Amino acid sequence: MTKITLLLAALLMSPMAGAAWVYFNSANGTSDEYYDSAITPQGKATTVKTFSAFSVPHRVPFYDPKIKGKVVSLVKFSSEQSSFEFDCKDKTVQLKSRVFYADTAGKFPIISYKSNDKVIEDDNSDFSKQFQKKPIYSDQDRNLRLMQLACP
Repeated sequence: MTKITLLLAALLMSPMAGAAWVYFNSANGTSDEYYDSAITPQGKATTVKTFSAFSVPHRVPFYDPKIKGKVVSLVKFSSEQSSFEFDCKDKTVQLKSRVFYADTAGKFPIISYKSNDKVIEDDNSDFSKQFQKKPIYSDQDRNLRLMQLACP
């Protein structure tokens, strides 16, 4: 309980404090996940922002912008903020951006990627594939729950 209280306090004092983060999921105890309650439809698409703080640091690829698809290193991160675009009519989702932070409070960004970044568009790795538009299937619990928020 203390961990959650400290995390919420840190989130409120962070640069993302303008967002009204709502607890969403514990991801089987591996992370605390939140979503931004300010969900506004924009035509046929709706954007949902999420924030995840991980109990164990993860790693994200750091690409060399001079060499197509070349990963220079894997960088440790402790939290990330993602922006997903849901098409309610076609029942699809696309990860539009991810910002990775060195700390669990989301105060110290280290790397960010967008779906239209050249390195993401030109790469064929599993990491870059997560930015592709995909249909939402009935066995994707997290995406289904987020879509219910985006498409009431």
